[in-house]
Amino acid sequence: MKKFLYLLACLLSCQIAVAANEFNLYIGSNYIADSTVKRFDDQNNCTLVQNFFNDNEEMLAKIVAGANGYNTIVATSYAVEELALMGKIKPLDKSKLPNLKYINKQFLNQAYDPGNKYSVPYAYTPVFLAYNKDKLRQLGIVPDTWAVIFDPKYLNKLKGKVTVFDSSRNVIAAALLYLGKDPNSKNKADLDAARAVIDRAAPYWAKFDSDSYYRGLLRGDVWVSMSYSIDIFKTIQDAKASHAKVNIDAMLQKEGNMYELDNMVIPVFNKDDKLAYAFINMALNPQSAYELSALTGSSVPNDSAVARLDPAVRNLDWIYPKNMNKMYVFKAYPPKTRILVNEMWTEIKMNGACWL
Repeated sequence: MKKFLYLLACLLSCQIAVAANEFNLYIGSNYIADSTVKRFDDQNNCTLVQNFFNDNEEMLAKIVAGANGYNTIVATSYAVEELALMGKIKPLDKSKLPNLKYINKQFLNQAYDPGNKYSVPYAYTPVFLAYNKDKLRQLGIVPDTWAVIFDPKYLNKLKGKVTVFDSSRNVIAAALLYLGKDPNSKNKADLDAARAVIDRAAPYWAKFDSDSYYRGLLRGDVWVSMSYSIDIFKTIQDAKASHAKVNIDAMLQKEGNMYELDNMVIPVFNKDDKLAYAFINMALNPQSAYELSALTGSSVPNDSAVARLDPAVRNLDWIYPKNMNKMYVFKAYPPKTRILVNEMWTEIKMNGACWL
C-alpha cells in the first residue's frame, strides 16, 4: 500500500509539474510559426499551448466572463484599450523586453495605449478586397474601391458572389471609408449613414463570413471577399499547390483600409511573469518575426525581419502597404456607441446576406 501511495504521489507530482510548465497563449489561429513555438519550448523547458479565438469580440467576452487560464494574450488595438479600462491586463516592465528596440517606431505609442504601458506590437493585418481575377476582368471591374461591395452599380453584376466579414467593426469601418468619413467615427449621423449603405448592399451579398470565406474564393463560388492578408496569402499558396483553376489576387482600396494592429499583453491573472516576458521578448526578435511573416503572410512591424523577406512577399502592397497614411487602426468605442453598434449589427444581419 505504501508503495502504491508513493507511486501515486509521484504520478500526481509529475502531472502538476507538466501543468506548471505549460504556457498558455490566447491567439488567433495560424498566427505563430511552428519553428518559433519549438524554440520557445526548448529555451524555456515548457510546452506552449495555443488557445484560439475567432475574433476579438469573442476573446473580450470570454475574459469578461472570467476565463483566467492564459499567460499571454494577442489582442488587437481597441481590445487592448478595453482590457486596460477593465483592469484585466498588467502594466509592462519594458526593461525585461530588450528586443522592443527592433519595432518600427510608427507602430509604437498608439492612441489606444499611450507609451505602450500595457502592450507591445506583435503583427498587423490589413483588411482589403480579395477577388477572382478572371471573373472580375470579364466584368470589367477593378476592385480598387470599397464601392465594389457597397454600390449597386457593381453589385448588380456580383449578386450572390460577395462575402463580407461577420464583424461589425470591419464592415461599418469599410462603409464609413466608402462614404469618405472617419472609419472610427462615433457620430450617430455617420453610423446611420453607414447603416443605410450596408442595408442597401446586404441583399446582394452571399453571406457574412470571417472564418471560411477564402474557401469560397478557392472553389470559385465567391468572386469578391473582404479579406485578411494572412488568409489570402495562404489561399493563393493553396491554389497554386492544388493546381486550382482559379486566379486569386488582392488589392487595397483607394479610400483607405483598416488594419488590425495586434499586440501582446499579460493578463492580471497570469502567475508566471517570467515566462510571459520570455515569450514576448522572443516574439519581438527579428528571427521570430521573420518566421511569422515568411510562413503565414502576416505583416510584422519589425524592419530587420522585413528586410530578410523574399521580395515577392515584401513587395506585396496588401501585406506591406507602401502608404501607411491611408491605413487606419481600430479605436475602442465608448460603451454607448458599442451598444448602439451591436444593436445595429444584429438588425443588419437579420435583414441581408442569405445567398450561400
